[in-house]
Amino acid sequence: MNEQTTRRDDFLVVRDLKVHFPVTRGILKRTVGYVKAVDGVSFTIRQGETLGIVGESGSGKSTVGNGILRATPYARGEIIFDGVNYKDVDKAGMRRLRKRIQVVMQDPYSSLDPRMNVRDCISEGVRIHKTMSKAEADARAEELLELVGIRRSFADRFPHEFSGGQRQRICIARALAMEPEFIICDEVVSALDVSIQAQVVTLLMEMQRMFGLTYIFIGHDLSVVRYISNNVAVMYLGKFMELTESETLYENPLHPYTKALISAAPIPDPRVDRVRERILLTGEIPNPIDPPAGCRFCTRCPFASDECRETEPAFREVVRGHWVACHKVAEGGAWRG
Repeated sequence: MNEQTTRRDDFLVVRDLKVHFPVTRGILKRTVGYVKAVDGVSFTIRQGETLGIVGESGSGKSTVGNGILRATPYARGEIIFDGVNYKDVDKAGMRRLRKRIQVVMQDPYSSLDPRMNVRDCISEGVRIHKTMSKAEADARAEELLELVGIRRSFADRFPHEFSGGQRQRICIARALAMEPEFIICDEVVSALDVSIQAQVVTLLMEMQRMFGLTYIFIGHDLSVVRYISNNVAVMYLGKFMELTESETLYENPLHPYTKALISAAPIPDPRVDRVRERILLTGEIPNPIDPPAGCRFCTRCPFASDECRETEPAFREVVRGHWVACHKVAEGGAWRG
Protein backbone atom coordinates (compact mmCIF):
# COMPACT_ATOMS: atom_id res chain seq x y z
CA MET A 1 0.00 0.00 0.00
CA ASN A 2 1.64 3.18 -1.16
CA GLU A 3 0.56 6.63 -0.03
CA GLN A 4 -1.46 8.45 -2.66
CA THR A 5 0.39 11.35 -4.28
CA THR A 6 -2.66 12.81 -6.00
CA ARG A 7 -5.94 13.06 -4.16
CA ARG A 8 -9.44 13.23 -5.58
CA ASP A 9 -11.79 15.82 -4.18
CA ASP A 10 -14.73 13.55 -5.02
CA PHE A 11 -13.32 10.21 -3.87
CA LEU A 12 -16.66 9.23 -2.32
CA VAL A 13 -19.86 10.98 -3.38
CA VAL A 14 -23.19 10.19 -1.76
CA ARG A 15 -26.31 11.85 -3.15
CA ASP A 16 -29.75 11.75 -1.52
CA LEU A 17 -29.14 8.37 0.13
CA LYS A 18 -32.28 6.77 1.58
CA VAL A 19 -32.37 3.51 3.52
CA HIS A 20 -35.90 2.47 4.55
CA PHE A 21 -36.76 -0.77 6.36
CA PRO A 22 -40.28 -2.19 5.85
CA VAL A 23 -42.51 -2.72 8.90
CA THR A 24 -44.76 -5.76 8.52
CA ARG A 25 -47.73 -7.09 10.47
CA GLY A 26 -49.91 -10.15 10.49
CA ILE A 27 -49.47 -13.69 9.22
CA LEU A 28 -49.13 -12.45 5.64
CA LYS A 29 -46.39 -9.99 6.66
CA ARG A 30 -48.24 -7.08 5.11
CA THR A 31 -46.12 -3.91 4.88
CA VAL A 32 -47.72 -1.19 6.98
CA GLY A 33 -44.94 1.39 6.92
CA TYR A 34 -41.23 2.03 6.72
CA VAL A 35 -38.55 2.87 9.25
CA LYS A 36 -36.77 5.80 7.60
CA ALA A 37 -33.34 5.05 9.07
CA VAL A 38 -31.57 7.26 6.52
CA ASP A 39 -33.81 9.69 4.70
CA GLY A 40 -31.88 11.67 2.12
CA VAL A 41 -28.27 12.46 3.08
CA SER A 42 -25.65 13.85 0.71
CA PHE A 43 -21.94 14.41 1.19
CA THR A 44 -18.55 14.20 -0.49
CA ILE A 45 -15.28 12.96 1.00
CA ARG A 46 -11.87 14.00 -0.27
CA GLN A 47 -9.32 11.24 -0.68
CA GLY A 48 -7.06 10.85 2.34
CA GLU A 49 -9.41 12.71 4.68
CA THR A 50 -11.90 11.74 7.39
CA LEU A 51 -15.60 12.51 7.65
CA GLY A 52 -16.92 12.18 11.19
CA ILE A 53 -20.61 11.43 11.72
CA VAL A 54 -22.06 12.15 15.16
CA GLY A 55 -25.51 11.96 16.69
CA GLU A 56 -27.60 10.17 19.29
CA SER A 57 -28.23 6.44 19.19
CA GLY A 58 -30.84 5.63 16.56
CA SER A 59 -30.02 8.65 14.39
CA GLY A 60 -28.95 6.47 11.43
CA LYS A 61 -25.15 6.87 11.59
CA SER A 62 -24.29 3.20 11.24
CA THR A 63 -26.93 2.71 8.55
CA VAL A 64 -25.12 5.26 6.37
CA GLY A 65 -22.01 3.10 6.65
CA ASN A 66 -23.96 -0.08 5.90
CA GLY A 67 -25.48 1.56 2.83
CA ILE A 68 -22.03 2.46 1.50
CA LEU A 69 -20.85 -1.11 2.15
CA ARG A 70 -24.02 -2.36 0.44
CA ALA A 71 -24.59 -4.48 3.53
CA THR A 72 -28.03 -2.85 3.61
CA PRO A 73 -30.06 -2.22 0.44
CA TYR A 74 -30.84 1.44 -0.07
CA ALA A 75 -34.18 2.68 -1.34
CA ARG A 76 -32.90 5.64 -3.32
CA GLY A 77 -29.83 7.69 -4.04
CA GLU A 78 -26.43 7.45 -5.66
CA ILE A 79 -23.12 6.23 -4.26
CA ILE A 80 -20.06 6.93 -6.39
CA PHE A 81 -16.76 5.51 -5.15
CA ASP A 82 -13.62 6.71 -6.95
CA GLY A 83 -15.65 7.48 -10.07
CA VAL A 84 -17.57 4.17 -10.03
CA ASN A 85 -21.33 4.45 -9.61
CA TYR A 86 -22.79 1.54 -7.64
CA LYS A 87 -25.72 1.47 -10.07
CA ASP A 88 -23.34 0.46 -12.85
CA VAL A 89 -21.72 -2.40 -10.89
CA ASP A 90 -22.94 -6.02 -10.93
CA LYS A 91 -22.34 -8.55 -8.14
CA ALA A 92 -18.92 -9.56 -9.45
CA GLY A 93 -17.93 -5.92 -9.80
CA MET A 94 -19.13 -5.16 -6.28
CA ARG A 95 -17.07 -8.06 -4.96
CA ARG A 96 -13.98 -6.54 -6.55
CA LEU A 97 -14.89 -3.11 -5.23
CA ARG A 98 -15.22 -4.43 -1.68
CA LYS A 99 -11.51 -5.25 -1.65
CA ARG A 100 -10.97 -1.50 -1.62
CA ILE A 101 -13.57 -0.80 1.11
CA GLN A 102 -13.26 -2.26 4.60
CA VAL A 103 -14.97 -1.77 7.96
CA VAL A 104 -13.90 -1.85 11.60
CA MET A 105 -16.87 -2.59 13.84
CA GLN A 106 -17.76 -1.37 17.31
CA ASP A 107 -17.38 -4.57 19.31
CA PRO A 108 -13.95 -6.22 18.98
CA TYR A 109 -15.21 -9.13 21.11
CA SER A 110 -17.79 -10.32 18.58
CA SER A 111 -15.94 -9.13 15.45
CA LEU A 112 -13.35 -11.92 15.64
CA ASP A 113 -14.04 -15.64 15.26
CA PRO A 114 -13.15 -17.22 18.63
CA ARG A 115 -12.26 -20.51 16.90
CA MET A 116 -9.50 -18.95 14.76
CA ASN A 117 -6.09 -17.74 15.85
CA VAL A 118 -5.41 -14.11 15.09
CA ARG A 119 -3.14 -14.93 12.14
CA ASP A 120 -6.05 -16.66 10.43
CA CYS A 121 -8.48 -13.91 11.48
CA ILE A 122 -6.33 -11.32 9.72
CA SER A 123 -5.53 -13.38 6.61
CA GLU A 124 -9.07 -14.75 6.12
CA GLY A 125 -10.18 -12.01 3.70
CA VAL A 126 -7.02 -12.33 1.63
CA ARG A 127 -7.51 -16.10 1.35
CA ILE A 128 -11.20 -15.73 0.40
CA HIS A 129 -10.38 -13.29 -2.38
CA LYS A 130 -7.33 -15.39 -3.37
CA THR A 131 -5.04 -12.41 -3.79
CA MET A 132 -1.98 -14.31 -2.47
CA SER A 133 -0.86 -17.77 -1.34
CA LYS A 134 -1.43 -19.02 2.21
CA ALA A 135 2.24 -18.60 3.09
CA GLU A 136 2.20 -15.03 1.79
CA ALA A 137 -1.09 -14.30 3.58
CA ASP A 138 0.27 -15.64 6.89
CA ALA A 139 3.44 -13.59 6.54
CA ARG A 140 1.36 -10.53 5.73
CA ALA A 141 -0.79 -11.13 8.83
CA GLU A 142 2.27 -11.25 11.08
CA GLU A 143 3.64 -8.10 9.47
CA LEU A 144 0.35 -6.27 10.10
CA LEU A 145 0.22 -7.48 13.69
CA GLU A 146 3.57 -5.87 14.32
CA LEU A 147 2.47 -2.75 12.48
CA VAL A 148 -0.50 -2.24 14.84
CA GLY A 149 1.62 -2.81 17.94
CA ILE A 150 1.24 -6.55 18.67
CA ARG A 151 4.17 -8.98 18.66
CA ARG A 152 4.46 -11.43 15.77
CA SER A 153 4.94 -14.23 18.30
CA PHE A 154 1.31 -13.71 19.41
CA ALA A 155 -0.05 -14.71 15.98
CA ASP A 156 -0.95 -18.23 17.15
CA ARG A 157 -3.02 -16.94 20.06
CA PHE A 158 -6.82 -16.78 20.02
CA PRO A 159 -8.96 -13.62 20.43
CA HIS A 160 -9.96 -14.43 24.04
CA GLU A 161 -6.30 -14.16 25.05
CA PHE A 162 -6.18 -10.44 24.21
CA SER A 163 -7.56 -7.33 25.88
CA GLY A 164 -10.28 -5.21 24.29
CA GLY A 165 -7.80 -2.65 22.98
CA GLN A 166 -5.58 -5.36 21.51
CA ARG A 167 -8.56 -7.00 19.81
CA GLN A 168 -9.49 -3.71 18.19
CA ARG A 169 -5.90 -3.41 16.93
CA ILE A 170 -6.28 -6.90 15.46
CA CYS A 171 -9.52 -5.78 13.75
CA ILE A 172 -7.66 -2.81 12.28
CA ALA A 173 -4.92 -5.15 11.03
CA ARG A 174 -7.59 -7.37 9.45
CA ALA A 175 -9.07 -4.36 7.64
CA LEU A 176 -5.62 -3.37 6.38
CA ALA A 177 -4.88 -6.88 5.06
CA MET A 178 -6.91 -6.27 1.90
CA GLU A 179 -4.91 -3.11 1.19
CA PRO A 180 -8.05 -0.93 1.17
CA GLU A 181 -8.31 2.70 0.22
CA PHE A 182 -11.41 3.46 2.27
CA ILE A 183 -12.36 2.27 5.78
CA ILE A 184 -15.59 2.79 7.70
CA CYS A 185 -14.88 3.01 11.43
CA ASP A 186 -18.18 2.31 13.18
CA GLU A 187 -18.00 3.31 16.87
CA VAL A 188 -14.55 1.71 17.02
CA VAL A 189 -13.61 3.14 20.44
CA SER A 190 -16.95 3.30 22.25
CA ALA A 191 -16.46 -0.13 23.89
CA LEU A 192 -12.94 0.70 25.11
CA ASP A 193 -11.57 2.39 28.21
CA VAL A 194 -10.83 6.09 27.81
CA SER A 195 -7.07 5.56 28.11
CA ILE A 196 -7.17 2.95 25.34
CA GLN A 197 -9.40 5.05 23.08
CA ALA A 198 -6.64 7.60 22.51
CA GLN A 199 -4.19 4.85 21.53
CA VAL A 200 -6.57 3.33 18.98
CA VAL A 201 -7.46 6.72 17.46
CA THR A 202 -3.76 7.62 17.22
CA LEU A 203 -3.12 4.29 15.48
CA LEU A 204 -5.88 4.98 12.95
CA MET A 205 -4.38 8.39 12.20
CA GLU A 206 -0.91 6.86 11.77
CA MET A 207 -2.29 4.29 9.33
CA GLN A 208 -4.06 7.06 7.43
CA ARG A 209 -0.82 9.02 7.02
CA MET A 210 1.14 5.91 6.09
CA PHE A 211 -1.24 4.52 3.49
CA GLY A 212 -3.27 7.54 2.37
CA LEU A 213 -6.49 6.02 3.72
CA THR A 214 -9.88 7.68 3.62
CA TYR A 215 -12.19 7.23 6.62
CA ILE A 216 -15.75 7.63 7.73
CA PHE A 217 -15.52 7.79 11.52
CA ILE A 218 -18.88 7.16 13.21
CA GLY A 219 -19.13 8.03 16.89
CA HIS A 220 -20.94 9.82 19.66
CA ASP A 221 -17.96 11.13 21.64
CA LEU A 222 -17.58 14.66 20.28
CA SER A 223 -14.01 15.13 21.50
CA VAL A 224 -12.82 11.94 19.77
CA VAL A 225 -14.61 12.77 16.52
CA ARG A 226 -13.18 16.29 16.57
CA TYR A 227 -9.64 14.98 17.03
CA ILE A 228 -9.63 12.59 14.07
CA SER A 229 -11.99 14.26 11.55
CA ASN A 230 -11.41 16.85 8.84
CA ASN A 231 -15.15 17.41 8.44
CA VAL A 232 -18.03 16.50 10.75
CA ALA A 233 -21.68 15.77 9.95
CA VAL A 234 -24.29 15.99 12.71
CA MET A 235 -27.11 13.50 12.16
CA TYR A 236 -30.58 13.38 13.67
CA LEU A 237 -33.45 11.02 12.85
CA GLY A 238 -32.08 9.96 9.47
CA LYS A 239 -30.99 13.39 8.22
CA PHE A 240 -27.94 15.63 8.39
CA MET A 241 -28.56 18.74 10.46
CA GLU A 242 -25.15 20.31 9.90
CA LEU A 243 -21.94 19.57 7.99
CA THR A 244 -18.72 21.56 7.92
CA GLU A 245 -15.02 21.49 8.83
CA SER A 246 -14.32 20.02 12.25
CA GLU A 247 -12.89 23.14 13.90
CA THR A 248 -15.61 25.36 12.42
CA LEU A 249 -18.34 23.09 13.76
CA TYR A 250 -16.99 23.13 17.29
CA GLU A 251 -16.05 26.82 17.34
CA ASN A 252 -19.16 28.13 15.55
CA PRO A 253 -22.05 25.62 15.54
CA LEU A 254 -25.15 26.96 13.79
CA HIS A 255 -27.86 24.34 14.22
CA PRO A 256 -29.64 24.18 17.63
CA TYR A 257 -29.12 20.42 17.80
CA THR A 258 -25.37 20.80 17.24
CA LYS A 259 -25.22 23.48 19.92
CA ALA A 260 -27.04 21.19 22.34
CA LEU A 261 -24.67 18.29 21.70
CA ILE A 262 -21.59 20.47 22.15
CA SER A 263 -22.97 22.10 25.29
CA ALA A 264 -23.48 18.65 26.84
CA ALA A 265 -19.94 17.46 26.11
CA PRO A 266 -17.67 17.46 29.19
CA ILE A 267 -14.87 20.04 29.42
CA PRO A 268 -11.71 19.23 31.44
CA ASP A 269 -11.45 22.75 32.91
CA PRO A 270 -14.08 23.04 35.71
CA ARG A 271 -13.96 26.86 35.64
CA VAL A 272 -14.95 26.95 31.97
CA ASP A 273 -17.48 24.17 32.47
CA ARG A 274 -19.30 26.10 35.25
CA VAL A 275 -19.85 29.29 33.25
CA ARG A 276 -20.61 27.95 29.77
CA GLU A 277 -24.13 28.01 28.35
CA ARG A 278 -25.98 24.71 28.43
CA ILE A 279 -28.86 23.78 26.15
CA LEU A 280 -31.03 21.07 27.67
CA LEU A 281 -33.09 18.97 25.29
CA THR A 282 -36.43 17.62 26.46
CA GLY A 283 -38.38 14.66 25.15
CA GLU A 284 -37.29 11.68 23.10
CA ILE A 285 -36.35 11.17 19.45
CA PRO A 286 -39.61 10.80 17.45
CA ASN A 287 -40.59 7.48 15.90
CA PRO A 288 -38.66 7.04 12.61
CA ILE A 289 -41.72 5.30 11.15
CA ASP A 290 -43.69 8.54 11.48
CA PRO A 291 -41.26 11.47 11.69
CA PRO A 292 -42.47 15.06 12.15
CA ALA A 293 -43.88 16.75 9.05
CA GLY A 294 -41.53 19.73 9.18
CA CYS A 295 -38.05 19.84 10.67
CA ARG A 296 -37.10 16.50 12.21
CA PHE A 297 -35.81 18.34 15.29
CA CYS A 298 -38.85 20.60 15.82
CA THR A 299 -40.37 18.49 18.62
CA ARG A 300 -37.31 19.06 20.83
CA CYS A 301 -36.01 22.39 19.59
CA PRO A 302 -36.45 25.35 22.01
CA PHE A 303 -36.60 27.76 19.04
CA ALA A 304 -39.17 25.90 16.89
CA SER A 305 -41.84 28.01 15.17
CA ASP A 306 -44.89 27.14 13.08
CA GLU A 307 -42.69 27.24 9.99
CA CYS A 308 -40.40 24.62 11.54
CA ARG A 309 -43.36 22.36 12.36
CA GLU A 310 -44.94 22.66 8.92
CA THR A 311 -42.09 22.91 6.40
CA GLU A 312 -38.96 20.79 6.21
CA PRO A 313 -35.87 23.03 5.95
CA ALA A 314 -33.53 22.54 3.00
CA PHE A 315 -30.01 21.32 3.71
CA ARG A 316 -28.19 24.29 2.22
CA GLU A 317 -24.76 25.92 2.18
CA VAL A 318 -25.15 29.11 4.24
CA VAL A 319 -21.42 29.84 4.33
CA ARG A 320 -18.83 28.37 1.98
CA GLY A 321 -18.29 24.79 3.13
CA HIS A 322 -20.86 25.06 5.95
CA TRP A 323 -24.17 23.27 5.36
CA VAL A 324 -27.18 23.57 7.68
CA ALA A 325 -30.80 22.40 7.68
CA CYS A 326 -32.51 25.08 9.78
CA HIS A 327 -35.07 27.81 9.02
CA LYS A 328 -33.53 30.01 11.72
CA VAL A 329 -30.11 30.23 10.07
CA ALA A 330 -29.93 32.87 7.32
CA GLU A 331 -27.45 33.13 4.47
CA GLY A 332 -24.05 34.03 5.87
CA GLY A 333 -24.75 32.04 9.04
CA ALA A 334 -26.64 34.76 10.90
CA TRP A 335 -29.29 33.65 13.42
CA ARG A 336 -32.72 35.05 12.71
CA GLY A 337 -34.69 33.52 15.55
